[in-house]
Amino acid sequence: MFIFGALAGLMVIGIIKLFGIDALQARAGMTEEQASATAGTAMAVFLAIFNGLGRICWGIISDKIGRKAALTLMMLFQGIIMLLFFQIGGAKWGLFIGAAIVGFNFGGNFALFPAATADYFGNKNVGANYGWMFTAYGVGGIVGPIMAGVFKDRGVEMGVAAWRMPFIIAGIACLVAMVLGLLLRPPKPKQSAA
Repeated sequence: MFIFGALAGLMVIGIIKLFGIDALQARAGMTEEQASATAGTAMAVFLAIFNGLGRICWGIISDKIGRKAALTLMMLFQGIIMLLFFQIGGAKWGLFIGAAIVGFNFGGNFALFPAATADYFGNKNVGANYGWMFTAYGVGGIVGPIMAGVFKDRGVEMGVAAWRMPFIIAGIACLVAMVLGLLLRPPKPKQSAA
């Protein structure tokens, strides 16, 4: 789940400025300078601020509804926004709202996965287990942005349409993560021999 959540969030962080420039020029009729400023605002303000808020809010949500439900809900929301982002990102406020939602959900990764690690393996084992869990962030951080770059590089003549497939792949990955969340079961405690 963490790999797919990180893949989507880090892909958007890596490409939002380039995608925003292409989308806003093609669909909103902005000049390159206007599109660059708008995409920069989406990244620096909306994505960054909501990333921080997501860490706090998803932690509160998970305390109220449970870790499994919060993880599943977060991945559902991330999957939906990723599937919509290509379309809504061609308008100024669509890009801002999309960046805010992606940032909010991406920030939730850093509240929910450490807490889930503690829930599933015990507080005394968080240090040993979360290190392994956090490798998912590295995998997502490599795969997401590189995947988007490959599609864009191979589809230069397609213009903004070259960005569509990475958003679809990331959206489907998050929906798969949501299904994994539904299947998530805590480990069974070891029975001590009497």
